Amino acid sequence: MEDTRNREVDAAVDRADARRVTDELRAAVAEPRTAALVLTRRVRAAHRGRAWAVLGHPSWDAYAMAELGVPRATAYRLLDLAATAAVIEQTVAREAGPSLAHAWDTWAVLDVGAVVDLRGRLSELTDLLAERLGRLRADAGGEPREPARVAAAVADAIAELRESPDVPPADLRRVPGPDGIDVEAWRTTVAEGLGVQRRLRGGYRELGLLALRVAPGYVSDHDAETVLHLLGEEIGSTCDELLACRRYALTGDARAVEGL
Repeated sequence: MEDTRNREVDAAVDRADARRVTDELRAAVAEPRTAALVLTRRVRAAHRGRAWAVLGHPSWDAYAMAELGVPRATAYRLLDLAATAAVIEQTVAREAGPSLAHAWDTWAVLDVGAVVDLRGRLSELTDLLAERLGRLRADAGGEPREPARVAAAVADAIAELRESPDVPPADLRRVPGPDGIDVEAWRTTVAEGLGVQRRLRGGYRELGLLALRVAPGYVSDHDAETVLHLLGEEIGSTCDELLACRRYALTGDARAVEGL
């Protein structure tokens, strides 16, 4: 694993190498069925090797737009995807053995919504995944040998983390109650409110993922309007609402759905 990471860091050392890794990355971005591990390795090779600078682009997002034909939000979502996949791959290799580092079904567990949910929580994912794989190793009496069980452990860990609250329960104990309102009642109300907000954001994300099925992230808002207007008519939504949810699914920034 260490040798592979070092090679990725040094991948784009001259223009010929930068062009090669860019062509490979463009092919991976353009092919929906490309294995995510292949895509994420190419993203890491291009980003760590600063392929954009070697090819004369001022930034990663400018490079992604010019060379790969993807917008800024998708360019940075690719980096989030690559970082998440790297954490999973390294943890599986450490806890289950290098031979099973690629045994998990990446697309099944790392869709756009999962990448958004896991952003900023990779240390939590590492700990939870290590715990799950530790149990699997104990059950197997050594390194697990069944790829399907490793894949299931990864999927379960991701699902559990996505379902857990973003705000640790300990934070609720520090929420002061306003004058005249029982402290425990106030904390209960705050906890319920957080739950409602998470469900609302989850609903917006699901709508956004639905919109991305018919108007993928590389399509501009203008070009997406026609199909999203038709989709909105069918499901009782509006084009503007679906565009906002689509932006939320792509970026993970809740400001995209403010006012809905």
